[in-house]
Amino acid sequence: MSHPAQENSTGRQRYIENSIVRFVDALRRLGLRISSAEVIDAVRGLQMVDIIDREQVLAVFQGTLAKDETSRKQVKRAFDAYFTNPENMEKRVAQYVEGQEKKAVEMQAAEKDLSFEWEQWGQDGESSGQLQLKLTDEEKQVYARLPEDKKQKIRDYLQSQFQGNRINSPEQLITNVVRSSLNYWKHRLRQEEAHPPFEVNYTGDPEMDSLLDEVVKQTIQEEDLLYEDMQKLADRDLPQVGVLIKKLSQKLATRISRRYRQSKKRSRLDLRRSIRHNMRYGGTLFKLDFKTRKPRKPRFLLIADVSGSMAKYAGFILQFIYGLSSTVEDIESFVFSEGVERITPYFRAGHPFDQTMTDIVNRSKEWGKGTDLYKALQVIENKYGTLLRPDTFLIILSDTKTLNYARAAEEMTKLRKKVKEIIWLNTLPKKSWDDTPSVQAFCARCLMYECNTLAHLERIMTSRMLK
Repeated sequence: MSHPAQENSTGRQRYIENSIVRFVDALRRLGLRISSAEVIDAVRGLQMVDIIDREQVLAVFQGTLAKDETSRKQVKRAFDAYFTNPENMEKRVAQYVEGQEKKAVEMQAAEKDLSFEWEQWGQDGESSGQLQLKLTDEEKQVYARLPEDKKQKIRDYLQSQFQGNRINSPEQLITNVVRSSLNYWKHRLRQEEAHPPFEVNYTGDPEMDSLLDEVVKQTIQEEDLLYEDMQKLADRDLPQVGVLIKKLSQKLATRISRRYRQSKKRSRLDLRRSIRHNMRYGGTLFKLDFKTRKPRKPRFLLIADVSGSMAKYAGFILQFIYGLSSTVEDIESFVFSEGVERITPYFRAGHPFDQTMTDIVNRSKEWGKGTDLYKALQVIENKYGTLLRPDTFLIILSDTKTLNYARAAEEMTKLRKKVKEIIWLNTLPKKSWDDTPSVQAFCARCLMYECNTLAHLERIMTSRMLK
């Protein structure tokens, strides 16, 4: 007879293993590639931590089941959704079931909308009936998502084309016309979405599918914020945007720190030192010396346009630089409009970002005025010239709409010779660059990138700063 304590321990172990298997199944259905060996590693890892500590358990899952930053985020979302209390789970399942019932009603309405009365000539004369188009569920869902006026246009077109059309078998012809129209709208709707469509393998089990649905919605919401024009972000989204910016800046800071850490890898053989150090052995090279080059961390100098049209963009970029400056040294920050102000001391004071920005805006004489980049660059060169070094990235945030843009472009030519790179974050949509003379004037003198979303910012900073 087994001891009750052993039975409890065995039952607990089986429960944990079953939970892990089900959790891994959810991750795989979300698109993560997880091998059996990685699952075994996760089980072993959990045996080495406090299973009650959520942070430790999450760290094990992220360390064993995730391969990159994207998959780590997905593991975190799935973990929070899966390992929740019963009340939250019941609420989530109920909401999911309600949503599925609503979709079913929409599908039925779509089927009804796309049913047509038809007539045909047969051997016995004229007859009529109702035609139900054989469309896939995906096509019906596309129709259900269309605005009412677009639905009506499809119905009107089909009615005008095929109502009373005396052909023997109109079903396939009508279906092809509808399918062609819906395929167009499917691609059109996808183009309007900021993120690519998510392919999720649903199970039919409301509990599991509600979890998958919640993770997808959270991912889409975060993606939407990443790809939304910063100027258009709503006030209700600002707390979540702040969290995203903090994550982005911390990720870049970590990568910069690792990238420029003193490498212990062997480089070129230092023959002279090797011979000198091995003279004690009669010249035989028992121990080799290698030349190593210590990479230098880059310096950053930000000049942010805070004129009326740029103030909101500048706030987000400054928040990113603020997060970066808490980890990475040698970051200098300036704001400009008609004049220029150094704000680095505010960032180094150690206050929360909200308080820091409040202090900057309240004490600034430049916030919300016009734009004169030429004057700002002159001040930077004449008063802060020691900051312009060969290892410095000069970052300019502006929509290029400045007074004296031709003279500002000439001034940039001078500065370009003193710094490693000039990177221009241009908030204007790229499609308008060809028609903007100021853009053309500056483009030839710097690396200019479209930057009006957080996704733009992350991609630019990662690709250029770590090059």
